[in-house]
Amino acid sequence: MVFGLFRLTGYATDPLLDSKQVHAVVGEPTRFDRVPPSDGRLNVVSWNIAQGARYENVRDALASLSADVYLLQEVDMGVRRSDYRKVAKDLADDLGLNWVFAGEFQEIGQSRQGIPALTGQAVLSRYPLHNSQALPFENQARLRWKLDPFQPRRGGRMALRAESGGALLYNAHIESAKNDAFRRTQVDEMLSDYLAPERAGRPVVFGGDFNTAKVSEQSPVVQSLLNQGFVDALGPDASARQTSIHHSDPLDWIFVKRMVAELGRVVTVRKASDHFPLATSVTSQLAH
Repeated sequence: MVFGLFRLTGYATDPLLDSKQVHAVVGEPTRFDRVPPSDGRLNVVSWNIAQGARYENVRDALASLSADVYLLQEVDMGVRRSDYRKVAKDLADDLGLNWVFAGEFQEIGQSRQGIPALTGQAVLSRYPLHNSQALPFENQARLRWKLDPFQPRRGGRMALRAESGGALLYNAHIESAKNDAFRRTQVDEMLSDYLAPERAGRPVVFGGDFNTAKVSEQSPVVQSLLNQGFVDALGPDASARQTSIHHSDPLDWIFVKRMVAELGRVVTVRKASDHFPLATSVTSQLAH
């Protein structure tokens, strides 16, 4: 409790960012100009890395998965609990990848030397990243985070959208503090963005920590995506899938549309995060 209350002093000492500043996209999206495969095949991993506080374990697990695209949630930048690392940049440097990052929340009382502490989503890719944009949700559990004395934050839940390897990517961290009916409203905002005329016909991956409270046949979050023609990239048997150490039902998902998914699986990684990475191989239907 003392540490939580100590964080509140950050409102007097930290630079206080507005929403635009919190959600600004940064990175090195095109430093490696590799050509995507002509067959449209991508190996994709989605993982909530729990801020990257166990950095070496996270890095080694990602390296062992050897994916083309990594969708990472709860990624810290300049935060005390993860040794003030720029976690997304450090991972991209170590793995030889392009990267983009956008903040979800400013972590009050976790910064140093006037550099804001942020946690958010990152996309790392073997191929160039284009048109990256943070999509803050209109529907937010605003009081939950503004009034929490133990985890004071500014900002809000969002999805990070990017394009890479011939696919449109949405990397989401859906609200944990509400129910599935509320979470569906945030997923529907992503769907609305994807269904815009300039994007609706493209091969797409929706990945991330959806914080679902129920298995697929019961969850309005999952049903909303299935009703729009998305496919669960890990297969239909969601009830047998545990993606988090503390929850028997799946919290984390990869959905695809206009893509074929194969070899979907949860990878058991110990002592890196309280979530497990999800991996799949996807192929664009437009490549055939």
